[in-house]
Amino acid sequence: MMEPLSSAVTICPVCRQKIRSTAEHCPNCGAERHFGPRLIESGICAFAGMVILAAISRLLMPMSLWTIIFAVVGLCAGFLFSHNRFGGDRWLGR
Repeated sequence: MMEPLSSAVTICPVCRQKIRSTAEHCPNCGAERHFGPRLIESGICAFAGMVILAAISRLLMPMSLWTIIFAVVGLCAGFLFSHNRFGGDRWLGR
């Protein structure tokens, strides 16, 4: 089998085997390149933001419309946080 050019070869960050630099999947370990947050990461961060800000609102004042507004703001903030935190290119192993 022919070896690819050295400029076209990179190392898989999961299993440390040679793969092409344009590969989306590692043929050795099955890891895949992923862009942005996965659905579960977005959901967890959005839910955590909603719960945390709603809890802070409940500590500061009794249950009111402000608690719901704080929960919605927390939901949006958690979603945006997940896109900021997991927004890059990364390799996820199986």
